Amino acid sequence: MSVLGPTVAGTWYAADRAGLTRQLDGFFAEAARSDDDAPARPVVLIVPHAGFAYSGLVAAKGFHRIGAANFERVILLGPSHFVPFEGIALPAASTYRTPLGDVALDVAAIESLSGSPGVQVDDGPFRPEHCLEAEIPFLQHGLRPGLRLLPVLVGRLGALEDSARIADLLRPFLAPQTLTVVSSDFTHYGASFDYVPFDRDIPERIEALDREAIDRILAWDGAGFEAYLARTRATICGRNAIRVLLQLYENGLAGDLAAYDTSGRITGQWDHSVSYASLVLWEPRAS
Repeated sequence: MSVLGPTVAGTWYAADRAGLTRQLDGFFAEAARSDDDAPARPVVLIVPHAGFAYSGLVAAKGFHRIGAANFERVILLGPSHFVPFEGIALPAASTYRTPLGDVALDVAAIESLSGSPGVQVDDGPFRPEHCLEAEIPFLQHGLRPGLRLLPVLVGRLGALEDSARIADLLRPFLAPQTLTVVSSDFTHYGASFDYVPFDRDIPERIEALDREAIDRILAWDGAGFEAYLARTRATICGRNAIRVLLQLYENGLAGDLAAYDTSGRITGQWDHSVSYASLVLWEPRAS
């Protein structure tokens, strides 16, 4: 069986083990200094997937919240940026590779999902894709060896029933030792993204746009998130993966925002900006 990655090593993050380890050590050390542990054991992270120079620290502040939790499986959900399709895609490969080494895929889970309506098993959409690969070094750095990945690329979804159907397929794989990671950046602002809903007070209005989406997610308000997408045409690349997530945990989750930043703030170029957020979610305590 084939191996996926690394596709963006040497461009989005360091190409060698030593260099990548130094990058991650720096991010996690900075995240630890903020001393903002999750109030409960996280079961879901929503984290960004840009080049590490832009979103690496934001991502690390989410992954840092895992702490010493011992996860055996990670369901990794993200958008397909390059290959269009309906439903979801799973890899035919057995391994994901980064400069830190190989991570085994949950082949048994993939086999059990293959043949389901709306599911294709094909390495093609994964070969050029960066959104899942960008999260794997953080998992390798923070979690014990031996974890299994269930990588899922989410394509076009139509009605709300589509996301509910995908969630129904994935729900049997949730377990106490399963972490779900949704890979998504938030607002993509600028003419190159065909998204210029305002041209004044840009930093403040981008953040307000992002905060509205984040608030809907943290409220576990799937209908509100759908209405937000319809009203704003928000350029959240992982919006369909988030739609699936909001159907996946039927009783809802509690959570908070661990970190937020924008490429506009980093570069000072507000005519082209991408937003990055890390959200940490956990099972609410019974009242």
